Amino acid sequence: MIRHLSNLRVAFGQVFAHPAYIALACVLAIVVFLMVVWFPNFRLIGEVFLDPNAPLAAALGIALSLLGGIGTNFSRLSAGYTIAIAVLFGLVIAMIVYLAKNGRVAVAGRSIAIGSGAMVSSVLGIGCAACGSLLLGLLLPSLGAAGALAALPLQGEEFGILGVGLLFVSLLLVSKNIAQSTACQLAHIGSAGE
Repeated sequence: MIRHLSNLRVAFGQVFAHPAYIALACVLAIVVFLMVVWFPNFRLIGEVFLDPNAPLAAALGIALSLLGGIGTNFSRLSAGYTIAIAVLFGLVIAMIVYLAKNGRVAVAGRSIAIGSGAMVSSVLGIGCAACGSLLLGLLLPSLGAAGALAALPLQGEEFGILGVGLLFVSLLLVSKNIAQSTACQLAHIGSAGE
């Protein structure tokens, strides 16, 4: 575990020493968070923004007021893992972009595959307290998804928890690759200087 934390520290030092990667991680985290919180109300938001008679200030006010849904529509557990998913997603993608831009495309591709699986699992578990898993409830009603989710101890929130775990594992794997490439670069510089 100490090695993983050391890799994470090295990777964060390498990647987030650049303001562009900090900005990328923050923007992605905010976008994911907004998408999740607004998901149950996309139709309302679309109608408000597409109505030519609705003033932009009023439309923005409605969209901002819907952000309060994280405290009212989500359980504490689902609100917690929703925020964790957004933050971890931003971090993982920023670090994958760093790997890809620094010539580690094959490693970045594996990290993208792991991160994608984590995001799919996370999205399956996202939902509010009233309607449970939004995506499974919308996509699989004919297969009895609602009943299957109700049978689970946390009514489908297991998928969100699994998503957080997978995103964290993805973060550790990406940080390991960044730390190893940093160590290789330092060893190469050290041998060139001799």
